[in-house]
Amino acid sequence: MSNKRQIPHGPADLKCPLHRKPMSRVCHTCPWWVEIEGRNPQSQERVDRWDCTIAFLPSLLIENSAQQRSTAAAVETMTVEMQKTEAQSSATITTLMNLVNNAMHQAAATALALERATDHRQLENGASAPKQIAQ
Repeated sequence: MSNKRQIPHGPADLKCPLHRKPMSRVCHTCPWWVEIEGRNPQSQERVDRWDCTIAFLPSLLIENSAQQRSTAAAVETMTVEMQKTEAQSSATITTLMNLVNNAMHQAAATALALERATDHRQLENGASAPKQIAQ
């Protein structure tokens, strides 16, 4: 028993433009004689048809163009979303940096105030004044 798939013959009323013979005599031996299975993108009906690859080209090119347009639209949508995310991230980072800077300035101001208060108490308790550093 053979597992080889049966390849149908082409129509008897048409001539192959490459072989210049009736399609029924040459198509089943030609490597360009292929089966296409799927769905028609316009009608959504099931397609299961044998034909010459050259005959399928217009339909396949149209479907390829539709898929490329769909892909381009998806990429555009993703680009817009990425730009929004980047803008939100930048705003969040800027806010965090401002909070850190404010906290650092507040800590420095508090440290300076404590140092001055300590120096003032030492002066009140009779300690000598701290040396001034020339700037």
